Amino acid sequence: MAAKKAAQSPRERRVTKVLDAAQELFATRGYEATLVAEIAESAAVAPATIYNYFSTKPNLLMELALRHVRAALPERRAFLKNLPENPLEGIEAFERLLAEQALRHLSRECWRTMMAAQIVEPRGRAARTGARLNDLIKRQYVQIIRTYQARGRLVADVDASALSDLIVGVATMNFARFVYGSSGTIEDLLGIGLPHIALILRGLLLDKRSRPRRRTRME
Repeated sequence: MAAKKAAQSPRERRVTKVLDAAQELFATRGYEATLVAEIAESAAVAPATIYNYFSTKPNLLMELALRHVRAALPERRAFLKNLPENPLEGIEAFERLLAEQALRHLSRECWRTMMAAQIVEPRGRAARTGARLNDLIKRQYVQIIRTYQARGRLVADVDASALSDLIVGVATMNFARFVYGSSGTIEDLLGIGLPHIALILRGLLLDKRSRPRRRTRME
């Protein structure tokens, strides 16, 4: 990590300091309660520097989300290389991993802000960032589906890309319901979304033993 920071340009180092400061303040004080001036003071830069780099506080939040996703990729790649044999258990584990990663560094308030920004500015930076995050998860789901098809656990003639779009769409809708709520745990989130995913996959499983061990969640 130290070597990586040493290789950064002065601008990159300032961006890193701003993102580090924003992450800490958003976590301790909340997104709305944190002022750009406070982030600038903590990062030892001028507020104008933050606006020059990010234009708006929501854009700064989007960049923070992208940074977290980049940091999360190795964990996801390791998971995708060692999928459980059971498709429903594999998808449940992947959804759990996604939820844990999403809430590891960003609060529900931050996710609400990002989702709202995508609606307010459908052609803006927030919408583009949201699309990038969704496209990444869709590609990972395509890999999961094709792996299970190759193993003979899912029917081979189903379009993996279309099925991925459907699963991610349902998961995104349920994640939005979750973050807009006032309370709840990751278990609550999974309890909302996994039965819907199981319903989508019903009839696509080639081996009835693919039914999950914990029937209450996935059925």
